[in-house]
Amino acid sequence: MPYSCKTLITTGNELASREKRLSICLGANGFSFTETTATGSLLTFGEVEGDHAATMTDVLTDLKMLLPSLGIRPFGYAATELIVISDASVWVPDELFTATATRKYLKLVGSEPPMVVTCQYKPLESTAVFAADEQVVTAFKVALPGISVINQHVKMAQYKAPANHPCILTHWRKGRVDVAAFADARYIYGNTLSFSDDNEAVYHIVDVMKSFSLEASGTELLLCGDVGRELYAQARPYFPKVSLFNGTVTQLDSTLFGHLHTYRYALILM
Repeated sequence: MPYSCKTLITTGNELASREKRLSICLGANGFSFTETTATGSLLTFGEVEGDHAATMTDVLTDLKMLLPSLGIRPFGYAATELIVISDASVWVPDELFTATATRKYLKLVGSEPPMVVTCQYKPLESTAVFAADEQVVTAFKVALPGISVINQHVKMAQYKAPANHPCILTHWRKGRVDVAAFADARYIYGNTLSFSDDNEAVYHIVDVMKSFSLEASGTELLLCGDVGRELYAQARPYFPKVSLFNGTVTQLDSTLFGHLHTYRYALILM
């Protein structure tokens, strides 16, 4: 199925591309994207449906036809990023990282993917090594030259956590939860955990908290992604501070974006 726009909301503000940032997040059946200003104001939100299983040529052809209709230009943004949701990912300290060993790193987590992507993250002095869909990522890199390819763990590590209490940021999806833990505003843990139900997932997160000796009473649990109401009931006995994470956009026109469930798209709202 060719890509088609499901949702497009825009303020209509005419800004030069160099004053905007473009963030795209790949989903199972399409992608979502935002345009924001350098100061964090949300300008555009879009959601696109499509078949990632098509050939790279077909994906690229669809993108080249679709992106201009969404107001997305191939050049000139202050920053562009493509977020890949990957189930196989490892952090490797830069002092130990070897470019020729990337596939060996992923074998440590039982993955031998057709495409391995690396992203150096200087604040952690580490490089993220992760699996990606070769056809789709390559098509986006051709359609948007210079785009940075990262995964969800790199994006979550960028969260500016509070300094006065521990925080666990979680991104939920079907059968998986991506976890980033922070203490003293420092990123201390990141991983993707598998689960069969919410109760099991919360148990795993509590185990992460205990392994770093974080006090439950003072630890804040942030939820984003595919979050259901029943998750609150499961989490509250363990985490008195539970809330939805809606990203870090500083300004949002409530008239235009008020109905948008921003917590579902928090990764592209940071």
